[in-house]
Amino acid sequence: MSYQLQEKPIKLNNYQTVYLEGGDAHSETILFLHGWTIATEPYQTTLHLLSQKYRVIAPDLPGFGKTSFPNSVADYDEYINCLITFLAALNLQQVYVVGHSGGGAVGVVLAATHPSLVKRLVIIDSTGIPLGSLPEVALRRLIDFPAQLGKFKLEPMLLFIKALFLNWIFKPQNMIQATWIALEKDLRPLLPKVQCPTLVVWGDRDLFVPVKFAYDFYQGIPRAQLTILEGEYHEWIFYHEQKCVELVFNFFDEVERSL
Repeated sequence: MSYQLQEKPIKLNNYQTVYLEGGDAHSETILFLHGWTIATEPYQTTLHLLSQKYRVIAPDLPGFGKTSFPNSVADYDEYINCLITFLAALNLQQVYVVGHSGGGAVGVVLAATHPSLVKRLVIIDSTGIPLGSLPEVALRRLIDFPAQLGKFKLEPMLLFIKALFLNWIFKPQNMIQATWIALEKDLRPLLPKVQCPTLVVWGDRDLFVPVKFAYDFYQGIPRAQLTILEGEYHEWIFYHEQKCVELVFNFFDEVERSL
């Protein structure tokens, strides 16, 4: 059965946002968290595929996309406070979390600080460990992103560039703050507090968030599994959507069988 994604507005305590929703409302819910500097819209193909088996909820995080957050988001705690409010507004008491890049880092903090909320966790090429100096990271990004352009499908690439451009034009303060968080904040002390089954997925050619960080997450999270994808870069989720969804589904099925 196919479920069409719907974009829904929601007004929370001090800001408004939108979220994409799809799937059977009676199924387990996946909370999908997009990467830094963009928004949920470029992930539509992945979200649609996930919604074939699960209910999917994918908000624009505060400070990105179609949010009206009043100022820049100071740190991970502020993202978590906003997510807690969002989940409460939707009456969601437990979710599976899938996060890419910066969304993976937010998912880790949510699982570590609110363990009763997160039943399963999948992080994909996640930030959360200091990336290095700005010039060093910028150079890696200048190599990493162009290397993928031949693999990108046209629609997600255009949506990615659109989201990036609009965020820098209309939300530059938050983009700068989000960059600082990715460069400086270290989540490794929190990793032992993540108690739910966790899958860490990484492209071995990711230069933006190097694959060595995958092993830090894998070794630091007590119930983690690790999958390294040969020949893949940071944004592989945008051109291998089916592969991504199969990894998620297989992991969730494996966990259920082991219970």
